[in-house]
This record gives sequence, structure tokens and C-alpha cells, in this order.
Amino acid sequence: MSNKRAAFPRILLPVVIVALPAVLLLSSVRTFRELEEQKSVYLRVRAAAVAGALENLSDAGGDSAAFEALSETESSLLDLELLRRDTPAGRGESLAPLWEGQELFRTEYLTEDGKRIYRAWVPFHSIDGLRLARIDLDAAAADFLMVHARHNVIVSLAGGLAVIVLAAYAIWSARHAAALEVRHLELEHMARIGQMSAVLAHEIRNPLGTIKGFAQLIGESRENPHRELVDPILAETTRLENLVKDLLLYGRPPRPQIRMTGWAKTAQAISSHAAHLLGKTAARFELSGPDLAWETDPEILEQALLNLLRNAAEAIEGQSGGEIRLEALPDGNSGVTVALSDNGPGIPEEIRTRLFEPFRTTKAFGTGLGLSITRNLARSLGGDLFIEAAGGGGTRAVLRFPHAKARMSEARKD
Repeated sequence: MSNKRAAFPRILLPVVIVALPAVLLLSSVRTFRELEEQKSVYLRVRAAAVAGALENLSDAGGDSAAFEALSETESSLLDLELLRRDTPAGRGESLAPLWEGQELFRTEYLTEDGKRIYRAWVPFHSIDGLRLARIDLDAAAADFLMVHARHNVIVSLAGGLAVIVLAAYAIWSARHAAALEVRHLELEHMARIGQMSAVLAHEIRNPLGTIKGFAQLIGESRENPHRELVDPILAETTRLENLVKDLLLYGRPPRPQIRMTGWAKTAQAISSHAAHLLGKTAARFELSGPDLAWETDPEILEQALLNLLRNAAEAIEGQSGGEIRLEALPDGNSGVTVALSDNGPGIPEEIRTRLFEPFRTTKAFGTGLGLSITRNLARSLGGDLFIEAAGGGGTRAVLRFPHAKARMSEARKD
């Protein structure tokens, strides 16, 4: 339920960021359409004013005299034609509804010589009776309605987008600050766990060494009839020793002694461990990549890779055709990537996201510190650890050292 609640704001934010500009855009389009209608209304009113003025003019001089008289007061007037019903031009069937009073106004937009014209057919009463006027107005005369409105809409749209951007930035900043705070609390929590683990491991180590020492003495005594009972004691003390070792590594990571180190020696050591861990199984261990050398602590690097190797061996245990592959490759100008992959069952995504939480494990045994320790070791060497899904199934553990100052080893150069 909590995951659904957490996912809702993550989904809502992009929806809001996309929806609000869309709403503003649709509102702007609607505003411009309404303004276009207002332009038509304005031109219609101007044409009606021209028709009203015609009723007060005499027919002397004809169309040209009327045009000259009206163009002085109506600057948008482009052309004027006055029709009688008994003239050929006035007897058109299309004009019949206007003559009969079925239409009081007819308008259309035309384009002539690149100029947009608003044409209105308007019946009016003159001294000689009913007449019909064809009035052509310059449609640009109504553009002044759009200028200020267009500016206002653009400013409003820009302001709305700015508010959205600022809101999105504020939300992102708040979430980023919250994430940093959570990370800070996690680091403090991990530091306390590390200190407690180191103290606890130190207090356990001494009595554990005593128990193991006496158990070994009892096991070496030939006269003891209960020697077979000592073996489980030694096995469990060995397991506790490994736990103590993990606690100490987690609580007090070793300080690296950085020096130029050849990859061949480290790879050979890991290969020997692989042969021991895989034993008589049919699983294969493969090495690949060029013979590199880079600045690192070989002991810490070997410890990190050994932890990853144990995990891979456990993942393919009992699997037919199991395979583990280790490779070191140049990464960038002087970086190095060391990857260890297996073709085991892989790790589910929901578990992979929490792999580095200390004391969290899906195994029936173990401390759940292995990957946390390995990542700490990698970071002490200036790198980091990433767990990925391998192609075709399995898991790929990647150690990246971006500033390793890698080069080809001297042995390879010779």
C-alpha cells in the first residue's frame, strides 16, 4: 500500500507538468478563435454602418459618388456596388433571398491580389425603394483586435509555463533535499552499525579463540571418547570466526596501500580460489581480457573479487552447465572495469534494489554483509560496485575504477 502511495506523486508530477501546458495551449487556441469571431462581428458592424449611411445618400452620381462619399468616413472601404432588382446584376437567383427578406445579411471572405477582403451583401432602403449593396472592406481593419490580445495570450502562456517550471523545480528540489536527508540518516545509521559491529566483533573474538583452542586440544586427544562431538564445535566456531571477520571488515574497512599492480597475478589467485570453490562440479571458470596493470591495492581487490566469486559459485551450485566468467577491460582513457558474471538463476528486480542493505540476505546462512563489504572495499579503491542482470539470465557484478591509471603491463610489452 505504501508503494502505491509513493508511486502516486511520481506519476502525478509528470501528468501535471504535461497537462497544464496543454490546458494553457488549448485555452490560447480557443481565445484566438473567439477573437476571429469578434473580428467578423466588427467588420459586420462596419458594413452595417456603411449600409445605413447609404440610406441617406441620393442616387446622383451612382456607385462611384457613393464610394467617394463613404470612403472619407470609412477608411476600410475597398469597393462598393449598388444593385437594383430590375438590373441584370441584381436578378441573380443567389440574391433572391436577400431581395425577398429571407436574408438580412450575407458575408464571405475573399483574397484578391494578396489582400484579404470581407464582402457583405446588405439590403437597404433608398429614396428609390429597396436596393442591394455589395460592400468590400479590408479585413485587416479588424486586426487591431488581435494585436493586444495576442500579446496578452503569449504573456499569459509564458507566465503559466514559467510557473510550471518553477513548481517542477521546487518539487524536484524538495525531493532531492529529502533524498539527501534520507541518505545522510542512512549513513549515520550505517556508521553506528559499523561501530557497534566492530566493538561486538572484538568482544566475541577473544572468547571465541579460547573456545576453539580448547576444542582443538580435546580433538587432538586420542584418549577422549567424545572426539566426534568436537568436529561440530570446530565447524561452528569457524563459522563464527567468519562472522567476526565480516563484522570487522564492515565496521573498520582496511586502509588501501595503492601501488601499480598487474592484473595477471590477481586473476591467477582468483582462478585458484575458483578451482577450490567449484571443486568437482562441472561448472566452468573463464578468464578474459588484456593483461592490464593499474594503481590499486591487490589484497583489497582480491578480497572484493573473492566475495563476488563465492556469491557466483553459490548461485550456480548444483546447476548443469554452470559458468563463471571474470574479465578486466579498459574503461575510458585510464579507467578499468572488472566484471564477474554467472549464468545462474539471476536476482529478481525487487531484491536487486536492496542488495546492499546490511544484514539483509535471502540465504539460510550468512550475515548479509558480503555485498555491503565488497562495495565498501571497491569504494576504498576509488571505484564502485554495481549488480546487473546478465544477458540470457544470471547476474553480472561490475567493479568500475574510473581513475585507475591503467596501462598495459610490462610483461605484455616485453
